[in-house]
Amino acid sequence: MYSKIIFCLLVVLCVTLLLSNLKTKELGEVYLEKSVPLIGADLPRTEGFEGNGIKIAVIDTGIDYSHHDLFGFGPSGKVLGGYDFVDNDEQPMDTNGHGTEVAGIIAADGDLKGVAPKAKLLAYRVSETGESVSSDFIVRAIHLAMREKVDIINLSLGVNRTNEELDKAVIEAVKNGIVVVTAAGNSGPRNQTIGSPAKSFHAITVGASYNNITSSIVSTLEIEKKQYEVIPMRGTIPVSEPVIEKVVFGGHGRYRDLIDVNVKNSILLVERGSDIKDEKVFFSEKEYNAAQSGAKAIIVYNNEPGIFFGELVHPDPSINYKPRIPALSMSRDDGLALKAILRNDTVADLNVFYHPDFVTPFSSR
Repeated sequence: MYSKIIFCLLVVLCVTLLLSNLKTKELGEVYLEKSVPLIGADLPRTEGFEGNGIKIAVIDTGIDYSHHDLFGFGPSGKVLGGYDFVDNDEQPMDTNGHGTEVAGIIAADGDLKGVAPKAKLLAYRVSETGESVSSDFIVRAIHLAMREKVDIINLSLGVNRTNEELDKAVIEAVKNGIVVVTAAGNSGPRNQTIGSPAKSFHAITVGASYNNITSSIVSTLEIEKKQYEVIPMRGTIPVSEPVIEKVVFGGHGRYRDLIDVNVKNSILLVERGSDIKDEKVFFSEKEYNAAQSGAKAIIVYNNEPGIFFGELVHPDPSINYKPRIPALSMSRDDGLALKAILRNDTVADLNVFYHPDFVTPFSSR
């Protein structure tokens, strides 16, 4: 029983890391050293619980069983078997990388060690690209995993709507004693963004959290009881107390944009880039200008659809630039919506702090 509890944890880790958008093809880029202690799986391993006798079905893009950390296909290999529902054969070789990444986090046993290096895997390839997934393939894979008598089914995938057949398959698997763990999805932070099979109460549904124990910086922004998604730029600094100040708009954050703006003690909202062709305005310049003008923080909203991840790097490396105030990024839609409601008394509550296990903004709710 203790072993099964451990392997619920290992699949939770697997799903969580994948939701954190790890787009690596090499297992060496997976932060297992940080993630394993974060979920508490290092202690069972020191007690000798490493996955012996446990079979885990990975329903994904297949597994590259020629990888030296996951080597072998068949009864004596790391991957005991499986099926390719895309090509309709018994060689579920991964050509995308997503499924191999999942498998490595779970049970790599070579240069890198997965959470449960002695566990065995079954690969069920239901997607070629990792983007398009047939719900029928997933259902068939779940039924095949039941016939193969696996202990755990991992589903780091799903559909953005309710699918009754998929949910029924999950219920049937659980009733047959199989632990089913599935990803919540990447459609947050809005509520009601979880589809099948993650919406099933019979599955263990896992959202994404930051996985850096010592240096994860997260941020929250609330205005008039509404939450906005803001992401700390790389190099930004946390603050010990919330920044509760008025929000003012400062164009593109250039020096000339701020001359006639009362920026002192504000949270400065600016647009990414510039309105002049070929002019580059670095995030570090915007942060410097905001700090020089007395702002307490700066939020840069995107000049194209979607969110972005900024970095505070000065264009001249010879200058000893150091960020002085929190700098955060925001999507274009949120930025324009916020800009539209700004008044003289529009006050925001901004927090920027370290947190090792804080839910990421993109994680579905």
